Amino acid sequence: MKNFVINLDRHPEKFGRFLERNAGCGIAFERFSASNGLEMSDEEVMAMRLVAPGSKFTRGAVGGAASLWRILNWIAGQNEPALVFEDDCTVRHDIIARLQTLLPTLESWDLLVLGCNTDSVLDLELAPGMKSMMVFRPAHPDDRTDAAFQAANSQVAAFRLNSCFGPAGNLISPAGAKRLLELCYPMDNRLVQIEALGNRMLPTSGLDGMGNSVYRLMQAYVCFAPLVVPRNDNATSTTYTHDARAWG
Repeated sequence: MKNFVINLDRHPEKFGRFLERNAGCGIAFERFSASNGLEMSDEEVMAMRLVAPGSKFTRGAVGGAASLWRILNWIAGQNEPALVFEDDCTVRHDIIARLQTLLPTLESWDLLVLGCNTDSVLDLELAPGMKSMMVFRPAHPDDRTDAAFQAANSQVAAFRLNSCFGPAGNLISPAGAKRLLELCYPMDNRLVQIEALGNRMLPTSGLDGMGNSVYRLMQAYVCFAPLVVPRNDNATSTTYTHDARAWG
């Protein structure tokens, strides 16, 4: 199966660490040159329909949206599913075997989130009208917990996804790519209610918010136990910057 590891050209060391960290997964990982939001003009962003005119986003968030936009168009155009990874994530060694068992159990699916940030919440559907909302520990994995996670052999099931933050590994179908392009672009600053955070209304600041506003409109699933865990280190993030401005 085709895979993409999203990595900025100016940070080749992140891809190197990704390959070293995930060498035991049995996947021939492929680097995808990420869009650099620092180099994108308003004209380019508007032409790609990445951002609704006047909406405020950081250049990092726009670059991330552009990278996924290009990948989604590839998936839709080639009509084949693909794995998409962030370059800071750790992947379980048994991911291939688990997906081979899991995917046939899904009659129809658009998106399968393989894992998300562990410093926030996950809201999934156990059965119609029955949810589970959870937090994770540790909030920020380290080398020791990553090693234990990779060697884990806990069962993995797919549950309907209500909300999550920072999906760092995804499996996207052609139909799902088309739905995400339709529902998440152009990004705007809509308010999104997160029940797992006490029904807080959060303004959309990137693809996280857009995703949480549309998962219910898709055949979106999440793996639990997760198959991917990100480091999510804001100190080295190229998305969570402080240069938000209006585009267009």
